Amino acid sequence: MSDPSDDARASTADPDPQGPEGGDVPRHTLRGTAVSGAVDSDGSGPEAGQAAGCRSQPASDPEARPAVTVVVPTYNEADNLATLLERIDRALSATSSYEVLIVDDDSPDETWRVGERLAEDYPVRVIRRTEESGLSTAVIRGFSAARAEHIVVMDADLQHPPERLPDLIEALEGGPDMAVGSRHAEHGSMGAFGPFRRLVSWVADALARTLLPDVRGVSDLQSGFFALHRSVVDEADLDPIGYKILLEVLVHGDADEVVEVGYTFGERHAGESKLDAGNVLAYLRHLVRLIHRSGESMRVLQFVVVGGLGALVNLATMYSLMQLGSPYLLASPIAIEAGLVSNFTLNRLWTFEDRAPDGLEGLAGALGRDHVVRSGGMAVNFGLLWVLVAVAGLLPLVGQAIGIAGATAWNFMGNTWWTWRTGR
Repeated sequence: MSDPSDDARASTADPDPQGPEGGDVPRHTLRGTAVSGAVDSDGSGPEAGQAAGCRSQPASDPEARPAVTVVVPTYNEADNLATLLERIDRALSATSSYEVLIVDDDSPDETWRVGERLAEDYPVRVIRRTEESGLSTAVIRGFSAARAEHIVVMDADLQHPPERLPDLIEALEGGPDMAVGSRHAEHGSMGAFGPFRRLVSWVADALARTLLPDVRGVSDLQSGFFALHRSVVDEADLDPIGYKILLEVLVHGDADEVVEVGYTFGERHAGESKLDAGNVLAYLRHLVRLIHRSGESMRVLQFVVVGGLGALVNLATMYSLMQLGSPYLLASPIAIEAGLVSNFTLNRLWTFEDRAPDGLEGLAGALGRDHVVRSGGMAVNFGLLWVLVAVAGLLPLVGQAIGIAGATAWNFMGNTWWTWRTGR
């Protein structure tokens, strides 16, 4: 890695030092926020004008601003930039004035330096960040520095096809606030995604849909390929963790209408995937933060409290029946049913009060669905217990605790999506 002092054009550090990708980042409200710190490839500030070779005119002339800013967060993507910029230019040069804003996290392979060289041939500006890192914060820096009304976010690894850029931009021009590139929409595909990556994506998607009602209309919540009007994020209080910036924008941005454009997820052109355990943990932490800020954390807490009360009802019922002389094998299923009915009743009156069905028929249907869901929860509990004890060698009580957590998550998802579907 080159030392920043070796290059007179190297960007100065951001004012707020950050840890490695996936760590906590400061909140960003974009309107009126100066993009201090990092500089463009020509040595100016990100709002000061064009990088060397840019076809765009200086920002001081409003009529010469580009129609589209393509924000590309990068880390060790030097081998992909030339191909990426060539394909972006082929896709956009004939129909739109555009700029590409590369926001690089001081890549050891000097991606930022490659971007500076390519600015001689393409309308490129480069922001090199030396004391802040992470995909989400890189995108937010791009939002702040973008000079166009329409902003597109995409990766540099060519898994997001530049040829679909005109479709995203055209979708925005039809009136919607955002256009999301989706692998699950019409004409979309997950491409060469293997079974494990598909499973990880499905679980991440299911968690987000369960915990964040505002995003359920979007089919591909894990997408990093999307376009928006800058007004969506101008006043947004963005506070992301990790790399799934789309979720943050959907929850806290000002987007009333979102459309989707199908695309086929491509194979990485060069370099290595950034997905690792740290990114998975960052995603989970991001979900927790989002549900807390959106108010849904209270529903989760209510569900857990109700579950605890149901366990107490279960134990109290079993104890009472045994005191009356009932065999424990008979007392147990009665106690289980008492706990289930207690959970159902309290969830109807408290946790899912806003979704509770009306009438006896609706109530009976919800009760039946609840029993099916909780039967699945028991299977999840027992399954995890067996795997963790018999296969992984954990202590039974540890396995049981993890099993209970897994069953609780299953039950919450089932209650959210199925049991209380009426009145949503």
